[in-house]
Amino acid sequence: MQKGCHAKVQWTHPGIRTRFPFLDLDRFLAHSKAAKPNACDRILRSANSEDWMTWNMLQALQLRTDWWPAVVDLAKERASEPGNFPEPDGRPLVELWRNVPSPRGYKCASRKRMAQSGNAAWRARAANRRAVEGQTEVDVAVEGSGLLVFVEAKLGSDISMSTTYDPLRNQIERNIDCVIESAGDREALFWMFVKERKPGTNHAKVIEACRSDVRALQSRLPHRDPDRLARLVANIAVIEWRELLPLLPDFAELDDVRAEIRRRAE
Repeated sequence: MQKGCHAKVQWTHPGIRTRFPFLDLDRFLAHSKAAKPNACDRILRSANSEDWMTWNMLQALQLRTDWWPAVVDLAKERASEPGNFPEPDGRPLVELWRNVPSPRGYKCASRKRMAQSGNAAWRARAANRRAVEGQTEVDVAVEGSGLLVFVEAKLGSDISMSTTYDPLRNQIERNIDCVIESAGDREALFWMFVKERKPGTNHAKVIEACRSDVRALQSRLPHRDPDRLARLVANIAVIEWRELLPLLPDFAELDDVRAEIRRRAE
């Protein structure tokens, strides 16, 4: 076993007891995600919470100084055109559950589409100046000087295939739109962490459709540069949680957390 783990595995906090070991519980409880009582309770007590998995996996991975190149290498193996993959540049900034606003180009297009639709409720909504799409909560944002990665993390659930006012706005395309908007001049990437790659899932169907005909995606995101969309699609990576297990550090202090991560991943 390695020694010198600079993290704290906790089961309790003043007034709070978790059902499962938790890495840096104090820091999680200071996160805005913990301010949502129902969400916080699920994370601390549900045996199948993907948010528990996301927090503890990312905190544990970052205890390794070389975790980022290792994850990038894994993503390269899962991308359809790994030769098109940007190289990692130093130790990145990692943020969980980042809230990002809806892209301006999409909001304008969405409002116009609703205003011209045959749906009276949508036409009325288009006339309401309130934002037509709320903020997107990005499960994991990883950014360096030259790239920005948005990760959608799933465990037992699948992606949403529509939003309130857009039946074609699935969760993957929404993330793609948002990461390009947020990346600026940096390379924009979209990945998923899932329990198992299955061809019949919604996310598998959406990704395969993007890879087989990127022009269809371009038609739904006409405010995006076609070449940039094609490059992002080529770099999409779907990684199973179990594939990240060998990358976890071998600190004795992490035994309980590592065992629970393995249980959920497998």
